Amino acid sequence: MMSGGDLGPLPVVGERVRPRAVPGAPAGVMRRCVAVAVDLPVAVVVLLGPLLGLDRMLEAFAVPDDAVRTVWRVAVGVWPLAFVLGYSPVCVSRWGGTLGKRVLGMEVVRVRDGGRLGYGPAVLRHVTNLVANLVPVFLVPHVSAMTLSPKRQGFHDRAAGSAVIHRR
Repeated sequence: MMSGGDLGPLPVVGERVRPRAVPGAPAGVMRRCVAVAVDLPVAVVVLLGPLLGLDRMLEAFAVPDDAVRTVWRVAVGVWPLAFVLGYSPVCVSRWGGTLGKRVLGMEVVRVRDGGRLGYGPAVLRHVTNLVANLVPVFLVPHVSAMTLSPKRQGFHDRAAGSAVIHRR
């Protein structure tokens, strides 16, 4: 006969009980951090690769220095902005998550009905997340909200009406 009725064996005093990752349950902060660790090398390659290629091209064609400075100013301004508006928002609105989230079995969904976010809410979510992570005053409450709230929603999830859940 099991102790605690049908609940199975009870944990020993002091033993940490870990919630099981079941489909539809809110994803934990550590799993989300690992997903970011998967996405960062992708971001570095996608951001720096074309810029390095541009540098080599400008050097190979012996472009005058004034033109090189102009091209670099435009490229360094436009390319990261295109990446910010492209990678995460497009992945979230089209496939439910970035490569890191998909590899780890998570998906970003609308809270109200469990559907996929549109592109606009996905951009809002991503930009809010960037601001919350880059501004120190917002970082601690942002991470605390993801850690302590029952739905594990940070500022970016609340702003977009989204949640990150387990898919498998």
